[in-house]
Amino acid sequence: MGNSMTKNQHFVPQFYLRRFTNQQNLVEVLDRNSMTCERPRGTRRICSAEFFYGVETGIPDEASQKVEEWFQKREDFIGNNLDSIVEKILNDKQIEALDKWTIALLMSMLWIRGQEMRKQIHRIEKEATEWMIQTEYSIRPDRLFDEYEKKKGVTISAELRMKFQEMIASKEFEIQPNNWMHLQNLENINGFANLFYHQYWTVYISKASRKFVTTDNPLATRFPKSKGLLQGKSFLERAHYFPLTPDIFILATESHDAPDNPGIRLKRKTLFGGGESEVLELNIIMARQAHQYLYAKNKKDLEDMIAEHKRQQEFFATPEGKIAKAQLDAERQD
Repeated sequence: MGNSMTKNQHFVPQFYLRRFTNQQNLVEVLDRNSMTCERPRGTRRICSAEFFYGVETGIPDEASQKVEEWFQKREDFIGNNLDSIVEKILNDKQIEALDKWTIALLMSMLWIRGQEMRKQIHRIEKEATEWMIQTEYSIRPDRLFDEYEKKKGVTISAELRMKFQEMIASKEFEIQPNNWMHLQNLENINGFANLFYHQYWTVYISKASRKFVTTDNPLATRFPKSKGLLQGKSFLERAHYFPLTPDIFILATESHDAPDNPGIRLKRKTLFGGGESEVLELNIIMARQAHQYLYAKNKKDLEDMIAEHKRQQEFFATPEGKIAKAQLDAERQD
């Protein structure tokens, strides 16, 4: 692997995070768990981990280096085109199909490469493996051990077999997946970019004093209510929330256009002074799905969120607020 291997690997790329830095090239930081502001930080050591793309997180390997190289090519493509796209959005110029697809590629890349996707894949892999083990054990209890002995050339004692059987029967065992399935899923980035592209986009432009913030999970998702017991929630039916810059926020939702519509399904919505509450609402949606940290160009935008959080907590403590909170919780579980 050599001495030039990349150790600190970002799950949110620096070229994106730098768009939220202040004049000192730092981002303001809010800890979602404590709802307190921390000292400003540079982008080099946030949204990253040592060998995040290793088959085992934290352990150097060839896979992590290949993934880093693979991402660098895509980041270079997006980064080289993003300034001109942002300029078009802010100055009401025509957005071309390639412009929208470039942002869709960024959205897909952030969504698939991050902590949330890895967490979901680990959960699915863990549940599936546990189910297979328990199913196999219920059919042929000794088969698992016989195959292991044959593969490894070892002998498992009757006492140890009994102990393992008790653990399987009582579900007192835990599967610890590695990152291989998540790394394989990176191949789907272009495919999901096409899905993001074909959603209908509302592009918010904040010309108010309040600006958009981002997080360590910069692509938030909301699921629609089920339309029936047998009808699932497809990707295109979901609402996706993405702060592109402190001035630009994209809401991608289900498109109701005809399939042969040649347009790129996008509209702008400029928010002036009267739209500050809408900026705050979008920021709160992002905060709810952050893993731990929110990042902003201006500390005031984070302080506004702290104040709103306090106001909501006080309201939810009232009888009316408890009813409202129960309704919100029910909607999130729907």
